[in-house]
Amino acid sequence: MKASRFGSSQLAALCVGLVAVAAFAATYGFDPVPDGLPGLGAVEFPRLVCLLLAGMSVLLFLQQSPPHDPETAPPIGRDAWLIFGACLAAVPLMATIGMLGTIAVFLVAVGRLWGETRWPLLIGVALSMTAVIWLVFVKIFRLTLPGGWLFGG
Repeated sequence: MKASRFGSSQLAALCVGLVAVAAFAATYGFDPVPDGLPGLGAVEFPRLVCLLLAGMSVLLFLQQSPPHDPETAPPIGRDAWLIFGACLAAVPLMATIGMLGTIAVFLVAVGRLWGETRWPLLIGVALSMTAVIWLVFVKIFRLTLPGGWLFGG
């Protein structure tokens, strides 16, 4: 079994690296954390996660890919590519409708992709999760989440 120079490991590494770079670039629109709040802020923590993802994607890229064997490694399905596309689309969507709007839209879209067909449940979960995130980060931690150009960002 000979390993290929450019294969599935490198393709996955490039995809993860692309998402990490896009998300890192999006953090330049975030507001700074108010003085007095301990720990990493709303800009630093996402950047740290993006740098870790980028570093791990470099390590993955340097690994040799095993030979393609359809029995042990089935092809990546359409649904997986749609989820990846939804993650990638969330970055420009956040710049347009803000973080809270993006969370709600993303949860509904991904829930549908995962097979949920009950719209009231999808919308209820998305709105509830968005409300909890708003409550914790905006009201309790007093952070300004990115609003996007559509909603005053």
